[in-house]
Amino acid sequence: LTRQLLAFSRRHATRTRQFELGAVVSGMDTMIRRLIGPEIEIEISRDPDPILVVADSAQLEQVVLNLAINARDAMPEGGRLTVRVDDVELDHASALALVEGHEGRYARLTVNDTGTGMDEQTRARLFEPFFTTKPQGKGTGLGLSIVYGIVKQSGGYINVVSEAGRGATFQIYLPLAHAAQPQPAAVAVR
Repeated sequence: LTRQLLAFSRRHATRTRQFELGAVVSGMDTMIRRLIGPEIEIEISRDPDPILVVADSAQLEQVVLNLAINARDAMPEGGRLTVRVDDVELDHASALALVEGHEGRYARLTVNDTGTGMDEQTRARLFEPFFTTKPQGKGTGLGLSIVYGIVKQSGGYINVVSEAGRGATFQIYLPLAHAAQPQPAAVAVR
């Protein structure tokens, strides 16, 4: 809880670096399966091409874990959790709807569940600190506000699509990092 509060208040030092998002998310497979339990089917997929971002990889792991735990809690009778990493090109109309009008290419991390979903009032308060729909003693209400803070601190955007009884889809858009281009070797001119 202390670590989450520090991260939420942004007093936790971040360690940004360039990394391949799909590799980090795929590397969490075993941990997610242990947290979720056997009653929930899990699929983790990624593009075959590397998708590079500049962020704190530990914080993005925290994002995935928080979303996976929320998904587990929304599927008490079991269900399906899908985590996908791909890249996407957003045109003007899509950018207005998803990333505050900033067109371009993004790394997209999608976490989808087949759980209970959320009504409009819950979705409106989703990222508020200490807001929770869980019973007392079952949650702090910090998980999704921390997700929001990490995504924003990483220069990204988050979009949520959900209806009561129809599950939830969280789409996180992060700016793509541009891999350093190899410099041509110097050639001696005679």
